[in-house]
Amino acid sequence: MKKIKVLIVSICCLLFVSAKAQDTLRAPESVGIDSVKKYKVQIYPGFGVSLVRNDLAPVFYINLGLNYRDRYEMNVNTSSFFFFEKGIDNKYNIYRNTFLNAEFLLNFSMFNKKERDFNGLGVGYLIEDKGTYFTYATMMIYYKKKFKFFSVQPGIILENDFQDVFPVISIRL
Repeated sequence: MKKIKVLIVSICCLLFVSAKAQDTLRAPESVGIDSVKKYKVQIYPGFGVSLVRNDLAPVFYINLGLNYRDRYEMNVNTSSFFFFEKGIDNKYNIYRNTFLNAEFLLNFSMFNKKERDFNGLGVGYLIEDKGTYFTYATMMIYYKKKFKFFSVQPGIILENDFQDVFPVISIRL
């Protein structure tokens, strides 16, 4: 139990550091023909924590996105969920399950340059399945609300060839 608490505290510290570094990892902006900044390419890693069914799982993700004049964003990312299971020898095994996601976010405060209010939908498909947590074809559908340094993603996971449905909520930096 102590090891799990230490792991959770370590993950929280990594999340804080990642949030501070996230803004500095953005790629340079590209310039359009009319010399107006149109597109921004965004590449950044991140950390978070998710509640899947009744299990807390740390999440690591890598995002590649395209932002058009802070009006909308299109992202492709991988989300790796890490689950811990106790083995026969009383040692914990770590199993990584990775989703490939596509997101579309819209800025609902387009006319306010000081404030960004990105909201959108995402769809993901399980591309790496380790352990026994997910079975057969698994898909995730979620809503994403971005804040200044973190995002909240409530959603559902459809697993076992889309026969079982259960909730998921993630907080990501």
